[in-house]
Amino acid sequence: MTAAFVPGFYTTKTDAASTSGDWRLGGWTPKVLQLPEDLGRDVRGTVIRELGRALDRTEADSADALASVLARQPEQTVLVWARGTAFADEQPSAWKAISTLLEERIAASPAFAVVLAGADKKSKERDR
Repeated sequence: MTAAFVPGFYTTKTDAASTSGDWRLGGWTPKVLQLPEDLGRDVRGTVIRELGRALDRTEADSADALASVLARQPEQTVLVWARGTAFADEQPSAWKAISTLLEERIAASPAFAVVLAGADKKSKERDR
């Protein structure tokens, strides 16, 4: 593991694809989360399900199930969340619950990181 890529919680304005590539070059396995535009009525539930799919190709149906998915992640896995900072700003209550799970996983072994990345290409084009 290089010093530049260590377990932790990060934010960047760089898009998710570039961020994933950088971490991959650093020896990590990126898993990218791109949420659907419509999160529905149960935002927290939608995000938990999408996180399960991004991390393990499994649909997590609760916070406990997501915690299990997180615990199964192998050494040097990084979750790259496209438009993650925007989600945290726009959905503070859902973010609080989910970020707690992510922080707990970062503190555990094996090495795990989360990067809240900037906009993906599609959202950049949409936001022009």
